[in-house]
Amino acid sequence: MGKKKKRKPASQKKTVPHSDPPVRTEPPVQKQRAGKKKKQRVLHKMKKPNWILTGLAAAGMILTAYLVITGWLDNAPLLCDDGSSCDIVQQSRWGTFLMLPTALWGFLTYATLFYIGIRVRNIGLHWKSAWTVSMIGLGYSIYLIIISILVIEAACAYCIASFIIMSVIFGLVTFQRPRNLPKSYFMAFAKQTVIITVVIVGGIHLHYSGIFDPKAGPEDPYLKGLAEHLAEDKAILYGAYW
Repeated sequence: MGKKKKRKPASQKKTVPHSDPPVRTEPPVQKQRAGKKKKQRVLHKMKKPNWILTGLAAAGMILTAYLVITGWLDNAPLLCDDGSSCDIVQQSRWGTFLMLPTALWGFLTYATLFYIGIRVRNIGLHWKSAWTVSMIGLGYSIYLIIISILVIEAACAYCIASFIIMSVIFGLVTFQRPRNLPKSYFMAFAKQTVIITVVIVGGIHLHYSGIFDPKAGPEDPYLKGLAEHLAEDKAILYGAYW
């Protein structure tokens, strides 16, 4: 007879540990991710309006509104008497654009910046929109200053004041650029904004050159000289019709 195998006591039997059922960690992770997204959205929003931008834009609105109102009332602004440098600039063909006072376009630009400073709270959108509008406004202001000095050969105190306000706004918005904005993205966006500004200011210059509207272009030298000669001689035009 073969030898019987000795049975080990129950206490010495190997016990296989039962593994706990796998715990699903997806819901907590999803909740954590959702929480992070929510925090990021909160961080990307401004708690308060951009009061500095709003104040500068309000100053520009007051300045340009004063010029528009005095022009509509046919009154001369302060420091803008007949024949003065300011009056020469205001009465030139650069004093209007698309049959509207140039000051009115400035008012609309400052009003847009005022709205951005008050209502646009998303940091990225706030900065991009304010920087684009202020660059276009600054480009137009530089163009008018160059025309005043080189072509009209007269300076307007209101134009210079508006140029200073717009320059400060552009410098402020540039300084307020979000720190987490990648440099490569900033350079690409800056290049795009410069191109847009050059196109807009270039189109305005073509308008004043008479390309789009001959009436907005330079006067005929012959007709201009004839008008000045008649004005000096105090000539009176007599006519008849049937």
